[in-house]
Amino acid sequence: MKYELVLFDMDGTLLDTSNSIAMTVNSTMKELGLKTYPVNDCVKFAGGGVTGLTKNILEKEKYDIDKELFSKTIRKYYDIYFDYKVEPYKEIPKILEFLEKNKIKKGIITNKDHNTALSVAKEKLKKWEFCEIIGSDEKNYPNKPNPYNVDRLSEKFGIPKEKILFVGDMLVDVNTAKNAKIDIAYCKWGFGVIKGEMGIDESCKIELAEDIIKKIKGE
Repeated sequence: MKYELVLFDMDGTLLDTSNSIAMTVNSTMKELGLKTYPVNDCVKFAGGGVTGLTKNILEKEKYDIDKELFSKTIRKYYDIYFDYKVEPYKEIPKILEFLEKNKIKKGIITNKDHNTALSVAKEKLKKWEFCEIIGSDEKNYPNKPNPYNVDRLSEKFGIPKEKILFVGDMLVDVNTAKNAKIDIAYCKWGFGVIKGEMGIDESCKIELAEDIIKKIKGE
């Protein structure tokens, strides 16, 4: 096999959290008397957990509202709806089962809040074993695209960078892999495509589970 460790993003890569994001955003907007959005528009605000949602909405809409109040309200609904209609994408079980069958380590590095990431993984990904699940904990380490956690896992497991693959769905994942000097697979089923992200090399884009499996095999 070409890789000994495969690291995954969570939202938009392993799990379809679009309905969770939409419920969080629109519940917040309703409480604050602001307009609501279709699911895909809510997804366009995603990236960076609660902090990212707050920043992205306020930057786009220029609402005259207290940022702390807005963030606090999003946090309230984020904690309520973090697993609302969340399920793995249809391609994911094939990939994870292949990795387990071939005893290839797999981990998660996400900018979703750390404790929430652990809770969601325990509930929605319990069929599979991950060597490490790392969410956002900015008091202790930097978020993606900083390569800190990739570097740490490479050192912890004694796996060289050329044997690590990052699987993600957004530009932040591409930049994480670039900064860590590891390979990237960009999932076209995820949020980056919905957001219309540009500047992603076509050669790293993946549409089917079989394509990732071939990449892991080195075919």
